[in-house]
Amino acid sequence: MNYIAHNRGETDTENQLLLEHLKNVSELSKKFAECLNLSDYAEIIGMLHDIGKYSSQFQERINGDDRIRVDHSTCGAQEAVKRKLTMASFCIAGHHGGIPDIGHKSDIYTDPTLAGRLKRNTENYSAWHNEVDSSKFKPISEPFTNDRIPYNFILRFLFSCLVDADYLDTENFMSNGAVSRDSGYELPFLLSLLNNHIEKWQNPSGILNILRTNMLNECIEVGRKSSDKLFTLTVPTGGGKTISSMAFALNYAVKRRKKRIIYVIPYTSIIEQNAEVFRKIFGLKNVLENHSNVDFKEIDDETKTQMMLAAENWDSPIVVTTAVQFFESMFSNKPSKCRKIHNIADSVVIFDEAQMLPLDYLLPCTTAIRQLADNYNSAVVLCTATQPNFQSILNLTEKRNKLQLTDICKSAQNLTDDFRRVNFKYEDKLEDDEIALELKQCKQVLCIVNKKAHAQKIYSMIGESDENFHLSTYMYPAHRQKVLKKIKQRLDENKPCRVVSTSLIEAGVDIDFPTVYRAISGIDSILQAGGRCNRENKRNSSECIVHIFNTDEVLSYQQTNTDAAMEVIKKYGDKIYLPEAIKMYFDNLYYYRDIDKTHKVFDKKGIINGLTNLEFESVAQKFKIIENDTKSLYISTEENKKLIDDLRHGNYSKELFRNLQQYVVNLYERDFKKLDESCCIEYIDSNFYILSDSNYYSYKTGITFPDDNTLKCIFS
Repeated sequence: MNYIAHNRGETDTENQLLLEHLKNVSELSKKFAECLNLSDYAEIIGMLHDIGKYSSQFQERINGDDRIRVDHSTCGAQEAVKRKLTMASFCIAGHHGGIPDIGHKSDIYTDPTLAGRLKRNTENYSAWHNEVDSSKFKPISEPFTNDRIPYNFILRFLFSCLVDADYLDTENFMSNGAVSRDSGYELPFLLSLLNNHIEKWQNPSGILNILRTNMLNECIEVGRKSSDKLFTLTVPTGGGKTISSMAFALNYAVKRRKKRIIYVIPYTSIIEQNAEVFRKIFGLKNVLENHSNVDFKEIDDETKTQMMLAAENWDSPIVVTTAVQFFESMFSNKPSKCRKIHNIADSVVIFDEAQMLPLDYLLPCTTAIRQLADNYNSAVVLCTATQPNFQSILNLTEKRNKLQLTDICKSAQNLTDDFRRVNFKYEDKLEDDEIALELKQCKQVLCIVNKKAHAQKIYSMIGESDENFHLSTYMYPAHRQKVLKKIKQRLDENKPCRVVSTSLIEAGVDIDFPTVYRAISGIDSILQAGGRCNRENKRNSSECIVHIFNTDEVLSYQQTNTDAAMEVIKKYGDKIYLPEAIKMYFDNLYYYRDIDKTHKVFDKKGIINGLTNLEFESVAQKFKIIENDTKSLYISTEENKKLIDDLRHGNYSKELFRNLQQYVVNLYERDFKKLDESCCIEYIDSNFYILSDSNYYSYKTGITFPDDNTLKCIFS
């Protein structure tokens, strides 16, 4: 009898034999696991994962009887347990639906936990012995059985090897080999491209260029010589952090034979900018930009296909992604998200603006970072212009194995004043009418506030005109990009330009104002705002002022940051950029958040406890950096008419939702309710919503809301 794994038609030639699939997946899994010396373990997982398909019931189903349902993955899980391979059992049980929680001895067969599934009566799959010679399996043992934290991360790595191998082999068969994946150029060649790019900088003129080049060369030197795995890179704003960090990473990766560079960034606005820089140096096909707002419209069809395929498993030499994407993949249990994990191992991972790691998830995030260095054979760079004490953070819960971080660019520590391009001035409290008046008196000025409604209010007070602009997440991404383009153009042409924005503009957006107003917030945010002032250093720094002002409009979750910042301002005045001031800020911040209650403060959802208890599904559900308490509202425009029509008609696809991300505004429940009560939301189903009344979207400020006197619709 020929046992079949997959079919793509009705003839024998269009069937994939089960043994062939098991061998292919086993070989691929083995290859993926080589970097962590886990090839033998991954090989067995690959051979066992689909042995449940040897049951007569499954063969009837694959031959056309769709009424039959067979739990084939539990069979392989049970077989793995017989061999005392619990880690393999988790991986096999979850290779379709996700890694389950371990559960309890009291669980019954109907429970979705591993304990429950191991008690299920499965179909007779004994025919697998006729084709698979299990006696040739190499004797292996479980890694990290006495340490649950690395056990979790190694298990996820092996799971990733299995599911990616399974996806790739199935894809290859179902497409009859038509899908071609291009992994891009090797890292040594990319290093040569970078060297060509920076060669023109090696004979600098001017003090700042000399300092930038010295820092760059220091990064290159450390990359070539160091064998450490955990690094910090603190470069002053304007010091060339993006290129310097990439130069370190590529030199280190080539020397240590790492597979890829992964650049992790907090905001999509910075991603788009940095990815463009990298594409110009390394070429389009070698840089994968992976985040929710990525737009492939300008790319030719062949390259677009390759980028979309690479986004599934990060099989690209350079990956630029968000912290949300990165960490939610590391803590996920789902096959689609976990596919990429084995490609994170044996890499150089750069966390740009690392001080912005979410405090509520700081402990799980730093735990993952430690695992990258300790057990994933990766090197990690914590990169920022305002470095908190990451050494103490990484060692918060460690009693024994204390980590030492290597500072890549020691010379940068004494260059803060050299790169200072602005002056900071604390203004105490400013009322909205005072702010508006001061903004109107400036030819070019940026004002950053904490709340979206506050930004809209101040913008309305300075008046709508071609000289005044508003930016916030009440505007859909494509709209914000158009506005940013206009802003940059007016600044380049030295035309009047006044911008009122939320904090989305302050990190990494390449704009240059002579004057900035920043509502009180954390010191790191204030310094980021300062990076939008005299950015090109073409003005006299004494004339470029960042005005810090108090306001009643502070978000509740920002109050702790604000309190910590005020202590620094009281002590250091206009010198808040000094390293000792920044250190004081982060020390204050952690003190105010009661560092004695480390787990409650830096692990809000109890993720570490979940890891310790082998709760894979529960951890994945809890680990949501961006909480799902918002609703996605799609904005209909002339340019996205076809996309909206496809949404209305249920023509769903990954590409559709990827393209629609450019036209979505995420609203909290209270804001969504305001619009809903005004009958301006079209319900597609319980998950998708379209703004049906264009009167509630302004091409100046984005979503607008009815005032308190708006009449509500009455339904009969």
